[in-house]
Amino acid sequence: MDLFGSIPTPPELFRQFERGAISREELQASMALHARDLIEEMKEASKNPMSSYLERLRNMAAVRKLAKKHGAALLREILVVLGRIEGFPPAQLLWNAGHPDMPLHCFFRTRHEPVFRIVKMQVAPMKIRIQIEYGAHKPRDTTREEILLQRDSRMNLELVDRIA
Repeated sequence: MDLFGSIPTPPELFRQFERGAISREELQASMALHARDLIEEMKEASKNPMSSYLERLRNMAAVRKLAKKHGAALLREILVVLGRIEGFPPAQLLWNAGHPDMPLHCFFRTRHEPVFRIVKMQVAPMKIRIQIEYGAHKPRDTTREEILLQRDSRMNLELVDRIA
């Protein structure tokens, strides 16, 4: 079961359109699917506002803990890099993490499926090792990965390795 969906992220859809790989109609149809998914999620949240509120509090607490230790700017930079990883299912949640108007807690999902959690971060000056969990909420069904990011010569973070 693919909890994240298989549609490319909006930035990827626009890159495909600009390259001529997809037509305007295909772009619009795919963006409409993204919009429908968001609307469905909003409908579900309105059906159970207390559960949504508690999830939001949990997500805010997770962000607060990571931001206190590593800084909100670094956390956002990491989420942006993760959102650009090709074939990385949580990119469906993280593709717009670079927008400063979006609160960081919007990108975390501690219990609501599909979950996305940063379990551990080890930050060194030029390397960052991140342990994440995503997918199903049940621990035995959750996908766990370790991701190694490294700064390049321009000091931009880039993916070095993914270990499942």
